Amino acid sequence: MVRGLEHEFLFEPKYVEDVACADEIDQAILLELYHAGYGGVLPKDIADALNAYELNRFQVLRRIQHMNKLLEEEIAQRVAEKHGHRWALTEFTREAYDKSKEELCCLR
Repeated sequence: MVRGLEHEFLFEPKYVEDVACADEIDQAILLELYHAGYGGVLPKDIADALNAYELNRFQVLRRIQHMNKLLEEEIAQRVAEKHGHRWALTEFTREAYDKSKEELCCLR
């Protein structure tokens, strides 16, 4: 049902984070994926960028897969998708983040 009406809903990044993210590490991974753009980023590069959390590439990969599972169970969408060896935000998640940026620009 959600898939048929998804163009009617406005999903905000806060909602995506509440559903898919277990902690601030997951939120940081989402932010790194967002900044990587459409080309995506390797899990090892995310681990290097988030070296304060002492993650390795396998832990980053596992967290991305877990976020995908949680969001897919809730609204049948994925947070990120694989592009070769790289991971990038799905169009759904990117639209949620971009819409919120547009709204913030309009409020100023």
